[in-house]
Amino acid sequence: MAPPKGSSNNPNGRPKKDTALTDMLKVALGHTYDYGDKKISGKRILSDLVSKAVITGRVRFPNDTEDSVISVKDWIELVKWTYERVDGKPVQPIGGDSELGPIIVQLVNDAEG
Repeated sequence: MAPPKGSSNNPNGRPKKDTALTDMLKVALGHTYDYGDKKISGKRILSDLVSKAVITGRVRFPNDTEDSVISVKDWIELVKWTYERVDGKPVQPIGGDSELGPIIVQLVNDAEG
């Protein structure tokens, strides 16, 4: 039999969820780490590694002595990921794939009469 309206089968309420991965990453990336001879935030280390990998196709992880070369496929995925984080996900272009056909814009100069 169903409980009466307004009551719950769980009188103690919904159990607390674990912290979201995003929240945990924000905390971890906010810490300061040894990076070479400096102390740098995790966010700066991550941005440094990603930007170097995108620009050069190589990355040197902390504590490594040599660069690692990333594959072309991984480089393309990293470039896409980076653009989505910097510029946002691309939006559907106006006109090309619309069911209504392309949108035509006409500019009119009222000053010419």
